[in-house]
Amino acid sequence: MDSWAIRGDGFALPKNAPVLPSFRTAVPVAPGALGRIFAFVQTIKDSAGRTDAIKSDLGTTGSALPAVNLAGLQPVITAKINGVHVDLGWTWGGHSNEVDLLQIQKDSSDGKGFTDLVHDTTPNYTDTTPFPATATVWKYRAIFQVNGAPIGQWSTTVSVAVGG
Repeated sequence: MDSWAIRGDGFALPKNAPVLPSFRTAVPVAPGALGRIFAFVQTIKDSAGRTDAIKSDLGTTGSALPAVNLAGLQPVITAKINGVHVDLGWTWGGHSNEVDLLQIQKDSSDGKGFTDLVHDTTPNYTDTTPFPATATVWKYRAIFQVNGAPIGQWSTTVSVAVGG
C-alpha cells in the first residue's frame, strides 16, 4: 500500500491522484442568468451582422418548416360514457401553433340538429349535460378555428347512447 494514501475520511487513493477541488460553496450567480443568456442569443439571432459560421455555432440554422395546409386539417374526436357524463377526447394533432381552439357541436336528437356545445382550448372535454330519462343517441362533431373562423374539415361524427 506504499503507492496508496488514506484520506481523512477513510478512503484510499493513489498517492499520485490529482487533488479535486472542493465544491462546498456555490458560485454566486445573479438571479435571471438564464433569461440573460436567452436574450443575448436572441440579440445575436436578430443581428444583421450574424454570419453563417455564427449561425452554425449557435445551432440556429436549419431548414424552414413546411407550411401547414390549414384547409386540410381535420380533428379526431372520441366519445365515451363515464358514469353520468360523456367524455370527449381530442388533441391538437400537432397543430397547437397553427389553430386557436376546437369548436365542438352536439346533436341531442331533439330535432334541433347540431348546436354549439363548447369552444375548447384544452384537449379533452367532459359534457356534463344530464342524461335524458328516455334512451337516445347523442352525436358530436368538431372543427378547428383560427381567429374566430372555422378552418379545415369537420371531424367524423361520433355517437353515444345515453339515458333510459
